[in-house]
Order: sequence, then structure tokens, then C-alpha cells
Amino acid sequence: MAKSIEHAARRQLSEYETYLHTEELLSLQKPESEMSHHDELQFQVVHQTYELWWKEVEHELRAVKRLLGAGDYFEAARLLDRVVQIKKLLLPVMAMLETMTPQDFLTIRSGLGHGSGMDSPGFRKLMRLSPTLLDDLMQALKREGVSLTDIYTRRARYPGLYEVAEGLLNYDEYFQLFRSQHYRLAQRMIGPQTVGTGGTPLPTLEKTLRDQFYPELWEVRNTLTQQASQV
Repeated sequence: MAKSIEHAARRQLSEYETYLHTEELLSLQKPESEMSHHDELQFQVVHQTYELWWKEVEHELRAVKRLLGAGDYFEAARLLDRVVQIKKLLLPVMAMLETMTPQDFLTIRSGLGHGSGMDSPGFRKLMRLSPTLLDDLMQALKREGVSLTDIYTRRARYPGLYEVAEGLLNYDEYFQLFRSQHYRLAQRMIGPQTVGTGGTPLPTLEKTLRDQFYPELWEVRNTLTQQASQV
């Protein structure tokens, strides 16, 4: 009887709560009684937030691939701009972790075990998916009978392809900024000559900062500069 009364007394979820599954979402962090440190809630929220946004980025990039295949370049560029805005949004989210002291982080890290941000399923999907977008752009250029240099020197004639190329470059740039910020955060928390939680030495991690998804989009700047110097 008492249980039935308790059940009846439970507040009915609003449509907002039902649509967003807020009860389930807010139960995915450790309860305070199980936290190893006060800052562990922030640590989990930041990383869970990243996983949600990685999912959204993947969703948009898959749409960009379809749009490039269909020749809808302006819509593809619009979605790439959305992806770039997400990347901009996530930089200050990561900066929240800088409010922890190194000792606070090390306390939380002990409970993380060998877990690493490099094990993020969303991050890994983007590392596989992102480079393939250059192939999609090159296929579009081939279909239109134009070179990468052409869309920069004759932008007015190929505005859609130009916007896609610049959108991809912006995405590449902000992904590099994310990786740089992640590396600097690791340096700040555990030191530049240590080994990360996933077993990767920080000097090795530093080498990945030179990685690019779309080196051809950076290289074309060299071509444009060389052409301009010959005029």
C-alpha cells in the first residue's frame, strides 16, 4: 500500500523531460557519495559533453559527404560552418578542466586507471571519417572539371566549391587547435616529460600536433603565393 501511494505521488515528467530523457541523462554521472574528489563531477560532465558533440559532428560530416556527392555544395558548406562552430564551442569547455589543480587531477586520474581521451569512441570515429571528406571534395572537383587551384583563382565562377574547401580548412584548423589545447592541458596537469593515462608519452603526443586532415588545402596556399610572386 505504501509503495503504491509513493508511486502515485511521484511527479509526472514534463514533455521536455520526456523528450530529452533528462532523468536518464542526469543519472549518468557518479553520485556525490561515490566521487573520489569534488572535481570529479566536472571532469565527467566535460568529457560526456564532448562525446555528445562528437556525435553531432559525425552526424553533420556524414551529411556533408552525401551533399558533396549530390553536388549541393552550398548546403555542404553551411553544415561545415556548423561543425566549425561546434569546434569553437568546445575549446572553452576543455578550458574548464584548467580550474583543477594538478593534485586534484591526479586524484581523479587514479580512479580513471588506463582510460584516456584517445579512447573516446566519438574522437576515434572522427579520426576515421574526417580524412575521407577530402576524397569527396576531389571527386566533386573531377566531376566539375576543375582543379583545386582553379577554385581559388576563379572563386566567383566556383563559389560553392570554394566555400566547401574553406569550410574543410576551417574544420582542420580548429581540430588542430583542439589537439594542441588537449596537449597543453596534459602538460599542465601531469608534466611535459610524463606518460599519459593511456600509456602515450607526452613527447610522442606532441608529434601529433603536426598532423593535418587536408594537407592539400594547406599546400594550395603555397601554389597561390608562388603564382602571385611571378606576376
